Amino acid sequence: MRIGPGSISVRLVMAGAALCALAAPRLASAEWPQFGRAISTAVNGQQHAAVATDGADGAIITWQDLRSPKINIFAQHVLATGEVDAGWPADGQALLTDSLAMAGADGGQTSPRIISDGAGGAIVAWQDLRSPVTEVDIFAQHVLASGVVDPDWKANGTALCAIEGFQGNLTMTSDGAGGAIVTWNDGRPGANANDIYAQHILTSGLVDPRWPENGLAVCSAAGSQEVPTIVGDGAGGAIITWHDLRLDPNNFDIFAQHVLNAGFVDRAWPVDGLAVCLADGNQGFPTIASDGAHGAIIAWTDGRSGVADHIFAQHVLGTGAVDPAWPANGRAISNTSDQETRPLAVPDGAGGAIVTWQSFTLQLSMYAQHVTAAGIVDPAWPPAGKALSTSELQQSNAGIVTDGAGGAIVAWQENGDIFAQHVLLSGALDSTYPGTGRPVVNLPSGQGTPALAATGGGGAIVAWSDTRGGAGLDIYAMQVLAVDTVTGVPGPPARSGITFERPKPNPARGPFTLSFALPRETRVRVNIYDAAGRRVRELASGALPAGQHALAWDLRDQGGQAVGAGIYFARLEAEGDSFTKKLVMVR
Repeated sequence: MRIGPGSISVRLVMAGAALCALAAPRLASAEWPQFGRAISTAVNGQQHAAVATDGADGAIITWQDLRSPKINIFAQHVLATGEVDAGWPADGQALLTDSLAMAGADGGQTSPRIISDGAGGAIVAWQDLRSPVTEVDIFAQHVLASGVVDPDWKANGTALCAIEGFQGNLTMTSDGAGGAIVTWNDGRPGANANDIYAQHILTSGLVDPRWPENGLAVCSAAGSQEVPTIVGDGAGGAIITWHDLRLDPNNFDIFAQHVLNAGFVDRAWPVDGLAVCLADGNQGFPTIASDGAHGAIIAWTDGRSGVADHIFAQHVLGTGAVDPAWPANGRAISNTSDQETRPLAVPDGAGGAIVTWQSFTLQLSMYAQHVTAAGIVDPAWPPAGKALSTSELQQSNAGIVTDGAGGAIVAWQENGDIFAQHVLLSGALDSTYPGTGRPVVNLPSGQGTPALAATGGGGAIVAWSDTRGGAGLDIYAMQVLAVDTVTGVPGPPARSGITFERPKPNPARGPFTLSFALPRETRVRVNIYDAAGRRVRELASGALPAGQHALAWDLRDQGGQAVGAGIYFARLEAEGDSFTKKLVMVR
């Protein structure tokens, strides 16, 4: 079977090709089953998986579940070892247990989104149909690291917005303090078709009392505003972007807005949002990545040529202005004439972004490109973007996470299988991955719609919907690893002869010592990145003599402020090679 967005159809071809691929190389921890760990195989089907890190190289996975008469939201914890957490209920923890909360003409809860709470658990938000009066609302719930639904939160979830009209297309980001900012399309009475709203849920389970009941109006301009996406601003607030019909009912433009942690729209930004792109034709379905300096890189599908859609990007500053160093209406990030759609972006840790998209020639193929903080397409990357696979099969429904060292892990659906690829900041593909991508799962049954969470050492946990059980969709997951920093299996020898030793101590409560050896005098860069790919500290930049070297990181950022406990990455660059080591800082 083949799984597409919202539908399933029988796959009658390519089964033989999938069987031939079963022996393809895969690198994952020995504890993980060859074709993925079953997260839930309960009756009646599970789908629409979303994933968040647990902070310890495992993941919390949530999904929409049909085992009850009404759709419910469940979650499960898979450990870095590949085992399902024995402290959690088999087949997942139900986030709603009261049958009244699952009432409604169409029934239940759908489309979950998830973020880490920073303490091993997660906050999950969803579209909720429990009320026959208010149609579709937005609710959220907190599941603890122990697998228990947080008893301090309201049973069956806290209402973020419960007002007449449709609220949907939600997405969310962390507030940096254990809570979340959630944004959505809103069709409440008086709305201009669709407006953009947001709400702040605290780690206590209370809606932030400083924010308006039923949400803050982010944009209520004329026309329709749709498909918001969000990223944290690094100060407890968020930047939200969307596509917008206010200026032309037939052509979308791209706008963005900054919401503050205190529950206000940033008064330094234009009312109803900053115009990011007002070019001719349609611009739609934006994606957003933090620039690490309170602003963001926004990328979108752009139809200004009138012939084929392409991918453009723009840099929005935290001040509420478009970066003047970038072209007006955005930078084209590839020079191809092929049709390009569905971009996704993650930060490169230095103010730029890695963007992936699907390109159509004779089939859909996955590409990626690096755009720098200066608004330049990285000249080390191919001008048309880096092809992530040499396969001639259809590739779609991608997900992307940062590798913590400026590159990215991308996973996609390929004719009913799931593949992944690791693209480095240099523009090269990871030499430990096959040219066609690493098969995450390739069985004659259908697997689709992958979702990812980053793990330490440049890897990821991928979750997906799976038909191998033959009685509806189940949820499975698999870990894909960066070889040299997680498994202990050495990667290919460095061309330069440079070595980067394991940090000491690790884990640590105090300073880390980073030791490396240079065979000759050379220029080096050593930087510290956080788990989101943002650069925290530069430790070295310049020429060093041959021999052994040791650098100490005192657990402070570039501004001298102490950083919090968590996972960080040390990256050494020299002579065309780069090396990444994971640092675990505990308190």
